[in-house]
Amino acid sequence: MVRILKESHFAYLCTTDHNNQSHITPMFYVFDEETKDILVFTYSKSKKMRNMRVNSNVCLTVDVRDPQNPFRNMGVMVQGKAIIEGPIHPFSITEDEKLMRIFKEFSNKYPVLTEIQGPTPLEYEAFTETLVKVRANKMVYWKGPHFVTVNFDHES
Repeated sequence: MVRILKESHFAYLCTTDHNNQSHITPMFYVFDEETKDILVFTYSKSKKMRNMRVNSNVCLTVDVRDPQNPFRNMGVMVQGKAIIEGPIHPFSITEDEKLMRIFKEFSNKYPVLTEIQGPTPLEYEAFTETLVKVRANKMVYWKGPHFVTVNFDHES
């Protein structure tokens, strides 16, 4: 599970709106191995943010597909709560050590975020406007038809 969550590049985040209509979005993410949280940044006015404000229950999937043999497909499904860490300004993160570490992890995993030909400052600012932490309640790992479930008990 850890290898897939650390090495894969896209998570598919599923949220639901007030009518219980699902919405799935591919996301850049980083996995905090210590806390088992998945961290994503998103635009504060996006559909997924509106949904998470209504219903904090979310699910995301990270998978590795083998087009030759689907029995070698593997992945991790995470069910949990979205914790909106709040709006941030990406150009003033130097004051917060935790945010600096998270931005460094994102930059290392996704170098396009710091490349000159990458996003414009306005695109970058919108991309990184709100930090959301997905606190896992349950993770399910699969490889082919075999599944392993891990439940987490969080004190809060």
